[in-house]
Amino acid sequence: MSYDVALYLQVDTGGPEPIDYCAADIGNYTSNVSRMWEEALGHRLADLHGRNAGDSADALKQAVAAMEDRPDHYRAMNPANGWGDYEGALDYLRRLMTACCAHPKAEIYISH
Repeated sequence: MSYDVALYLQVDTGGPEPIDYCAADIGNYTSNVSRMWEEALGHRLADLHGRNAGDSADALKQAVAAMEDRPDHYRAMNPANGWGDYEGALDYLRRLMTACCAHPKAEIYISH
């Protein structure tokens, strides 16, 4: 199982329905590191689904800082099966944080 994360904006093109525009595609990363994200965020990464990117940016900044401040603590959570690791989990969270800061009006979409 893995997470796919993207940020979407709804754009009014003048047609009958707005269209969804992918503002940022964060990509895919294994859910084997979800315990790291949950501890850093204080909730599951999946709980960000449907939330406003701008409203989530501060929590993501704090989670990134928490992981950066205690690398050995989070490395101890590396999955035993070798699928995913601290560095990859931190990079993925940083990319999500950066995208949320760049596109504050977007909605976070998470599929897992």
